[in-house]
Amino acid sequence: MKKVFLVLSLLVVALLFISAPGFCADVKKGIRVGNAGAFTGDAAAPCMEIFNSSQVAVDEWNAGGGIQGIKIEHIMGDDAMDPAQGLNVAQKFVADDLMYGVIGPPMSHIAQATMKVYAGANLTCITTAASKPDLTDQGYKHFFRVNARNDAHGWNCALFIQRTLKAKKVAVLNEKVAYCENIASETINGLKKLGITDIMQDTIVGGAKDYSAVLTKVKAFNPEVLFFVATTAPDQAIGVRQAKELGIKAVFFGTEGARDKKDFIAASERAAEGAYVYHFAPDVFAIPEASGYIKKFEAKYGTISGFGPPAYEAMNILLTAIDKAAKDGKISREEVMKNVAGTRNFKGILGFPVSFDKKGDLEGGATYFFKVEGKDFKQVAVMTGK
Repeated sequence: MKKVFLVLSLLVVALLFISAPGFCADVKKGIRVGNAGAFTGDAAAPCMEIFNSSQVAVDEWNAGGGIQGIKIEHIMGDDAMDPAQGLNVAQKFVADDLMYGVIGPPMSHIAQATMKVYAGANLTCITTAASKPDLTDQGYKHFFRVNARNDAHGWNCALFIQRTLKAKKVAVLNEKVAYCENIASETINGLKKLGITDIMQDTIVGGAKDYSAVLTKVKAFNPEVLFFVATTAPDQAIGVRQAKELGIKAVFFGTEGARDKKDFIAASERAAEGAYVYHFAPDVFAIPEASGYIKKFEAKYGTISGFGPPAYEAMNILLTAIDKAAKDGKISREEVMKNVAGTRNFKGILGFPVSFDKKGDLEGGATYFFKVEGKDFKQVAVMTGK
């Protein structure tokens, strides 16, 4: 019996060693990359754009021979904006010995919930949208982002409200999730630093379908700007439509989730005309280097909003790191993570070279502002905190 126990114990140790994050595997066994996001539910449209843009990059690499002659597999992990499901996705990905990196999660509350799982397996994550500042302030080495943080976005939003919208009285309605609470707080703090103190703040519930009660309070407050901080475009569309129906005269200013032609502009039934939104990604149609990506994406998947380009960039950064790690025919997650951390001046389609600082944050990130004109968004400003 003791011999059986000893044999079983040795097998367990061997299995743990094989699946350990530091184990170098033969590249020929396969290469997988994950994509974690809300591919069902109200955030499905932007998250599918993230996945499909990542797929464009994977397809390009595979068309060029893959990595060391091995085709790259791109695996979807649907968290449906639910932290519990996000944990399930993370556990599935880290348990896959052929998984060498993940694009996502794009939402801050999911990124926070899964941070320890990915970190424990040294599985690199490159988010394209999660912007809560403390995600990269906790000392983890596996987490990177190609978007600016909320402390940058919040200050830039405050500057935009003051300088461009020239408002002195502002209403802020925010959903009670990590990203929304944080960007609302950062913007309000920025407004106060700029001397704008006549501010109303209240909360909304994501997916509520009716915001008329809190919008009635906004109408009584009579602000010059309504900063509507919701996660998804459908909620933003309801907000702008009901604000107009109630006769609210304030300029509607939405967050990054609103940059969606179908689920915000079209769904608002023309109420979004003249509204503003901020976003973490530029107008890539004005960037020559993005033309190839745009052509391939639109031919296969349709319209681009703004969530896809950073994902295409992130996937290319990840695959470049994997390719470098696989040069000798062996590969480990640590090598991939080290290579991503060493990314400097990566020139892709975003109009600026991507470099990561010691925390994994994007160096020199900006905030982009758009105005709804007809059926599209027009970029009207770029702010870098100055």
